[in-house]
Amino acid sequence: MLTRRGLSVGMGSVVAAGAGRLFGMGELLVLAVAGLALVCSAAIWTRTRRIRLRIQRSVQPVRVHAGGKARVQLALTNLGGPSPVLHMTDPVSGTLGARLHVGPLLTAERLNTSYLLPTHRRGRLEIGPAVVDVVDPLGLSRTPIGSGPQTTLVVYPATQTLVPPRLARGPEPLGLAADAHTLQRIGEDFYSLRDYTAGDDVRRIHWPSTARLGRPMVREDEVPRRSRVTVVLDTRSTAFDEAHFELAVSAAASVVLASAARHDPIRLVTVAGADTGFVTSGEGLAQLFDSLADVSPSASGSLRSALAAAAATAVGAVIVVFGGTALDAARDAEAIAAASTRSSSMTVIRICRSGDSLPSAGPRFLDITSAAELGPKWAAAQASEQTAAVRS
Repeated sequence: MLTRRGLSVGMGSVVAAGAGRLFGMGELLVLAVAGLALVCSAAIWTRTRRIRLRIQRSVQPVRVHAGGKARVQLALTNLGGPSPVLHMTDPVSGTLGARLHVGPLLTAERLNTSYLLPTHRRGRLEIGPAVVDVVDPLGLSRTPIGSGPQTTLVVYPATQTLVPPRLARGPEPLGLAADAHTLQRIGEDFYSLRDYTAGDDVRRIHWPSTARLGRPMVREDEVPRRSRVTVVLDTRSTAFDEAHFELAVSAAASVVLASAARHDPIRLVTVAGADTGFVTSGEGLAQLFDSLADVSPSASGSLRSALAAAAATAVGAVIVVFGGTALDAARDAEAIAAASTRSSSMTVIRICRSGDSLPSAGPRFLDITSAAELGPKWAAAQASEQTAAVRS
């Protein structure tokens, strides 16, 4: 196929030929013939190159938080004869992609190259398939000679460093007696069994119960309910503009990351109806962050319904991240107040626009207008709850 330069030369040659015949100028006819001969020669040259390439790609890491570094490693191996200069294009969604010039390769020669990926926005970056073209020395014609695989990079939301949420002491107001299959106490610390979750230590699998029930069961040595963290994320499009929605997702991801550092079981519930269930580490936690990378504003959904779904098994700490500019702010406040009576520890992060005048909703509400405010206000709120708990 002709490049843009080749098309220009070809069209210019045709115009020159027409003008030469019209005005009887032999020089223009000679110029037109020379231009068309160059274009045809370039096309024949690129099509007759016997070049075979093997293209391999790896992305390190395959998951990264927004703003982090991710690098694509490309390896090209020449499986044919010596090659001329090659042009490689590696598409990256949302960008112009990477464009590389590859110098001549000898037979069986391998070339390693790399480039950095843009990670300033959360989401998924589709990379590839890479296309390699052989281009003639004048840049008039190109012919594709190989393509590589396609890879996906998952960009997690940007996060702030937070202390883990404070967990209540004592019995939970919402016990999970129906969910905990309490067995006869074996030994001093054995308490119950539960279904295996991705990321659990396989050494804690209770094999007799696994064989009897037909599904993996894990031993619990203590009541796990007090250490659980539920994050409720508001996804209503009426509650946020684009920038503040990203701030809300970042706040939710920051809480999840802080809880994961303490190895708490974590659950994500969104107003749109998504529910990850409780996960601890490993692939389960990665899938939860994948959900945060993919989440988008929804035209439907009720914060009250999401809180009710969370409250059905809401034990330990409950963190609510919602938009302070929602049209039904009064109903949201009522729903949060009702849910707070059913949870022993609840913190509400209210995403506000700068300059908004919102009524104070109590010490558990953190009004955040920028990412820089999240860390200090969160730390102050957790310290205040800790002090109140000690005094009580």
